[in-house]
Amino acid sequence: MTKLELSKTGFQINNVNIEFPIDITVLKQALGDCRYIKKQYNHVYTWDKLGIMAFSKEGNKAESLAIEFEVREYDYCAKSIFTGEFIFDGEELFQYYESNKSQLVKLFKGDRSGAFILNGTSVWFDKENGKITSLSISSSEEKEKKITAPLDPEYKSFEPLWQEWILEINKIVSTNNDYYNLADGISEGDIQEHLELEDDITIPPALINFYKVQNVDYDPVTAVFQFGVNNWSYDLIPFEDIAEEWNSIQDLQFDEEDLPEQEIDFEKIQTNNYANPKWIPFATGRNGDYLLYDTDPASKGKFGQIIELQNESWDRNIVADSLEELIKNEIKNLKAGKTDHFDFIIGKEN
Repeated sequence: MTKLELSKTGFQINNVNIEFPIDITVLKQALGDCRYIKKQYNHVYTWDKLGIMAFSKEGNKAESLAIEFEVREYDYCAKSIFTGEFIFDGEELFQYYESNKSQLVKLFKGDRSGAFILNGTSVWFDKENGKITSLSISSSEEKEKKITAPLDPEYKSFEPLWQEWILEINKIVSTNNDYYNLADGISEGDIQEHLELEDDITIPPALINFYKVQNVDYDPVTAVFQFGVNNWSYDLIPFEDIAEEWNSIQDLQFDEEDLPEQEIDFEKIQTNNYANPKWIPFATGRNGDYLLYDTDPASKGKFGQIIELQNESWDRNIVADSLEELIKNEIKNLKAGKTDHFDFIIGKEN
C-alpha cells in the first residue's frame, strides 16, 4: 500500500524523502514505473494503479503531485483512485481535516477549499459539490503574518460592532462553511495601495477603519458576510476590490444628452448622472446593484449615508444614515430570525 507522510520534519513517499521540485527518478524510486504524456504546457507522469500524477514544466523535475479520489476521463489521468495512506502531522489526513478545518489557508482569490501548509509543503483540497475529489501537493512558502493597521480613536466603535455581527453570523453559519470569507483586517500597506480611486476621490476614513477591524476574501459565487436590504443580498466587497467595483460603476455614466429622467430625493442625494463618483461601493448585489457610502450628500443629506443603487430600475434610495446604522440593522434582523439570505449558503454546508 502506498504511504505518504508529511510531518514537521519532512515529506516522504513509501519512506523515500521527497523535496520540491521532485526529481522524476526519485518519484520512480518511491512509486515504481509510470506512464508519461507530453501536454502543451507540461509533462505528466501517471501512476495508473496508484491514483497519483506528477506535473513537470521542463520534464525532469515535478513541481506538484495530484492524488485522485475520482477517475477522470482525461488521457493523462490515473485509471484508478488512490487507496493508500496519507499521514499528515502524525494523523490520518482526513481525520485531521475534519478536526482542523479552521487551519485551512486560502491559496488564491476565490479559493473555497483551502490547503494545509506544513514544513513548506501545501496540501490543497479540490472539491466538487462539497466532496473532495483530489489533492494537490506542492511547495509553499508560508506568508508573513500581516500587521493590521491600528484603528483611529474616533472609530473604535467598529470593533464591538464587528464582534457582534460575527457572533450572530456564527450562530447561523459554520466557520467551516466553504463560503465563510472572514479575513484579517487591512494593513497600512493595503491602505496605501488601494486608498486612491481617482485624483481627488479616495476611500473615506470610516470605511478604511471598518476594514481595519476585519476584511473579507473574494468568492466567485457568494459570501457569508453580506447585508440583507430590501429583499436582496449584498456581499461585502473585499477592500482591495473597491476600486475595481467603483470603476465598473463609472463605466455606466451617461453622456448628458442621453441621460434618462431621474426620480431621486435631490434634497438628500446629489447626482447629475447614473451615479455620483463620490459614492464609494462597499457591498455588491452581483447584478449591478450596490450599497454605497455617500461622501458628497445634498444639502439635507448626511455625509456617510448609505445609498442603495439599483442598476435596472435606476432607483437610488437611502437605506441607512451611516455604516454603523446599516450594521446594527443587519444584526437586529439576524437576531429576529431574518436569515433567508443565508439559505443557499447553509444548504451547501458539508
